[in-house]
Amino acid sequence: MALPQRYIEHPEKELFTEDEYFEFSRTAEERWEFTPVGPPGPDGSRLGRIRMMAGGTDDHAAIIGNVARALGNALVPRGCRTYVSDMRVHTGSGKDTFPDVAVVCGPRQYHRGRNDTLINPVLIAEVLSESTAGYDVGDKFAHYQTIPTLADYLLVAQDAPRAILHSRAGDHWETRLVSGLGSAVHLPSVDVTLALADVYALIEFDEQEQREEI
Repeated sequence: MALPQRYIEHPEKELFTEDEYFEFSRTAEERWEFTPVGPPGPDGSRLGRIRMMAGGTDDHAAIIGNVARALGNALVPRGCRTYVSDMRVHTGSGKDTFPDVAVVCGPRQYHRGRNDTLINPVLIAEVLSESTAGYDVGDKFAHYQTIPTLADYLLVAQDAPRAILHSRAGDHWETRLVSGLGSAVHLPSVDVTLALADVYALIEFDEQEQREEI
């Protein structure tokens, strides 16, 4: 799949070890993700490409905030933490990336003891944009599926009141689409129902978009 426009590969070097990636990412102002290339070496180390994850639009950031706030308000009393954009997640396939929203319930587990890289989210949410939608739905979801603890993957549209929920059901995933500001999506992993009116609070859609989602 072609690299989304918002993802920019490192211009000076093609492949990095994960340790090199972590060191580079530690001092970088932007968020970078690591995607492994090929199988692990004899010592388990991986080589991969690193790509900068450029920022989104005002609406993109606002929707992320709305989702995180709704989840946080519901989940803090249960001992669950909600992370927004700057907490890295490591997948079973070896990818290191920064989801828009991630939730961990109970003790947090870290990749290689790094307290900036989680390995046990139960819920991940991504807010889609025109340039990244195909990546988030396809390749990125394939990596996320290798996280053993992940039970729900929520995709939230930016251009219309619409959400797609992928929920793990044994050895497969079930998909549900909800649309319209009057609808809601239930997240089984955390037993929380998100009203799309809350997800899209203060987001303005043109009349045509709203009619299409009714």
